[in-house]
Amino acid sequence: MSIESIALWHKRARPEPREIHLNVQLGCHFEEIAEMLAVINLSQNDTLVRARSALLWLADGLKQGRIGAEITDRKEFLDACADQVVTAVGVAHTANMDAAEAVNRVNLSNWSKFDEEGFPIFDDHGKIKKGPKYAPPDLSGLY
Repeated sequence: MSIESIALWHKRARPEPREIHLNVQLGCHFEEIAEMLAVINLSQNDTLVRARSALLWLADGLKQGRIGAEITDRKEFLDACADQVVTAVGVAHTANMDAAEAVNRVNLSNWSKFDEEGFPIFDDHGKIKKGPKYAPPDLSGLY
């Protein structure tokens, strides 16, 4: 699978994205960063705990519609998104993990969230939820 396959998944999920979809997706993104922070030990650094808590608060607010985001510079925003993909692969690589195959497996798992007709199933706040044929990614052997 490729970045194009991931993009297709999002296009299938939200063929005509609106501001609410951006907020939900940003919330999901920040939630994933908070999950990563939860498994990093920075020698009992209280700042990490506060940062994770703030990210979870932001993620929840965006996903629930209590906070709205507005992109003020689309070019810089896109550059930051692309840089995050590149640096995430670099972080996994320097941790001796196979990011490319992990992305393939996570993407395959994400496709399993769709219903029998190939359409996404949403929760009350517009987040795609796990459908009846959902299968979690098997990341064994990649870390």
